[in-house]
Amino acid sequence: MRADRSLRPPLCAAQTFPSFDQAPTQELALARTLYSSAAWFRLLERHGHEYTYALLRQDRDLALCAVTEGTGTRARRYHPEFLLADHVPAKDCVVIGPRTGYRNELLFGASPLAADALIAGLQDVAQGRTVLLPYLCGVDAARFTAAGHPAGLVAWEAWLDVPDRGFDGYLDSVGHSRRRQIRADLRQVTDNGLRFETAPLDRNAPLDEIARLLVLHEKKYDPSYARPPADFLPYLALCAQIPGAHVILARLNGRAVGCHVIFHHADVLWVRLFGVDESLRETRSSYFSLMFYEPLRLAHRLGAAAVHLGIAASETKLRRGARLEPLWTVALAGEGTRGRARQGLRARSIDLPDPLPASMRPPEAP
Repeated sequence: MRADRSLRPPLCAAQTFPSFDQAPTQELALARTLYSSAAWFRLLERHGHEYTYALLRQDRDLALCAVTEGTGTRARRYHPEFLLADHVPAKDCVVIGPRTGYRNELLFGASPLAADALIAGLQDVAQGRTVLLPYLCGVDAARFTAAGHPAGLVAWEAWLDVPDRGFDGYLDSVGHSRRRQIRADLRQVTDNGLRFETAPLDRNAPLDEIARLLVLHEKKYDPSYARPPADFLPYLALCAQIPGAHVILARLNGRAVGCHVIFHHADVLWVRLFGVDESLRETRSSYFSLMFYEPLRLAHRLGAAAVHLGIAASETKLRRGARLEPLWTVALAGEGTRGRARQGLRARSIDLPDPLPASMRPPEAP
């Protein structure tokens, strides 16, 4: 007896391309997320990231996915052995999405590719290996869990919403004790003689000073870091080509002692590169202004709706008025591997590098 054609998953044609611009990117809708935008993928390629781009198409609907072999994933938090807590070997996995930014977005055409066609296309590209889609928001992850595929909590991302009244509205939105702490932060900055300035990140920006501060930040967390500031300059030059790139500088007696490189994309300010010269007593008070308060002021001036503060230090961000949203890893695995993938997702979700603040409860599913 022939199978009922209506029960078969729809055909999804897959093509692969060696670079972003060789794919038909003009057919894609604009990305909501900086780290999945065309400008960011072009920056990553020029900076040495290698991806294969898979175009999945069904009739007029399409999706474009950046694909990395599991063994080719160098960043720890994108590596299959981290995402699945060593339950599935990296050689048996492929990772979908950009390997930077900890925010993954599926790129579609004018309308999203149907979930069953998307899943079939990704599995075809993976050729029997487990497909991992890390750092998805709940809405995107739910497209896969609704079809029976497992997802596990992998991180919390922080957002600082921008009130209509700007910084004054932000102060009014937090509780009394938090408002008192924020005002104490600002008084300490003033007492230490720090001032802040914001400028476009372009060829007129002090890239040498920014690079020096970024190296100091790297050395803080890795004392063996030995690359000179000059090595940061090509990357900063690429960042300066991204539309909406800005830099916030903290100055002490005219000298740059702190910096924060950020990007205005799709109604959001995305924080990216941070550095402070902590050898000076006065500069240690600049952290919260550079990370929270000055980006919030800039976001209000630019008309942005929110500041994306990324992952890590969730408790600190929560205390400064941020809201936390869960990020998920989805695993598309075959019958023989799905149980191990599900166990790995669960193991990772209960052993996160950045634990959930005690005042919050983790969600069970997207």
